[in-house]
Amino acid sequence: MNKQDLQNIISSSHEEGKKVAVSFCSHVPQEVLAAAGLTSLRVPYIRDVKDSASKILIRNLCPVVKNCCDICEDEALKDADLLIAETSCDGKKKMYELISNQDRVYFYQVAQGADRDYVKPLIYSESRHLAKQLEKRFGVEITDEAIRKAGELYNEERDSILSLMDIQTQIPPAAWGRDIFKAIQEHRMIADPAGRAAANLATREELLSKASPVPKRAKRILVTGCPMSGVYEKVLDAVEHNGGVVVCFENCEVMKSAVRHFNPETEDVYQALADCYQNTACAIMAPNDLRFELIAGLAETYQADGVLDVTLQTCHPYTVERDKMIRFCEDSLEIPYMSIETDAGDSDSGQLATRVAAFIEML
Repeated sequence: MNKQDLQNIISSSHEEGKKVAVSFCSHVPQEVLAAAGLTSLRVPYIRDVKDSASKILIRNLCPVVKNCCDICEDEALKDADLLIAETSCDGKKKMYELISNQDRVYFYQVAQGADRDYVKPLIYSESRHLAKQLEKRFGVEITDEAIRKAGELYNEERDSILSLMDIQTQIPPAAWGRDIFKAIQEHRMIADPAGRAAANLATREELLSKASPVPKRAKRILVTGCPMSGVYEKVLDAVEHNGGVVVCFENCEVMKSAVRHFNPETEDVYQALADCYQNTACAIMAPNDLRFELIAGLAETYQADGVLDVTLQTCHPYTVERDKMIRFCEDSLEIPYMSIETDAGDSDSGQLATRVAAFIEML
């Protein structure tokens, strides 16, 4: 999503009489925001926003935190009605406290212990609290039926992402990974989940209607790690210009959030939300067994020749988890593994290409 598109969506929503809520993380229950009648936008990264982070934050923070700060302070969001500040990593949750217009900031508390009995009750409580606060703030009523309907719509969007990624199970894969990731990113500019789902499925059919551009000899790479939105172009170019093809993205913009599903048959809709969002294989979880289970399943399904773990500079959860991931891939899965650490700039593009090319050559 770019700055102008974001402004256009906010403006169009206001013309339709709808408020706009912006969130920055896949832990936030989008179903509750949609059930309140809000336009709910999840914004993982935006280019060309003004630099506010350098004036507000310490220098040694990851690019995701800095960009999130820049987005919140930029003119692009000056008309947004609500900013959902999820307390995922420590850097982001403290950054949100420094945002200038605190009246628009709502803190959503994220559970960080997936194996604990309190996790589902916490998600349940936070979802209900979010609903109550939205009702109070915007004078709306959030019914169980509205949440159930929103859950079904977001399930359709998740299914559409899974269906789009499924074309990469073919031999050779049906498309370059960059084209798929770029399409999913562009579809975030669509304001409603049904529209995004339709766009994802249309892209799937378009790609399948053409002969695969991928050579049969291309090595099949599974990408995991940090959010990819700000770095995907240089990382995927390094892979796909050097004998590889990305067959799957485990990252939170794609599979990590798409594999979770809301069960509309659950009697208590907030319990359904808790069941759904507990299944988030995020590195803030300790232990993070879900991520390793997900990697194992995806590596088999997509017949990966290697795993590329992308971490952003000073992202402590994913960077520290690297040691466990390399042992898991090489010892348990017996699949070659490589990690790269990068940031949102392009100064390391040449170095990345050289290292990734050597990795692919080894496969």
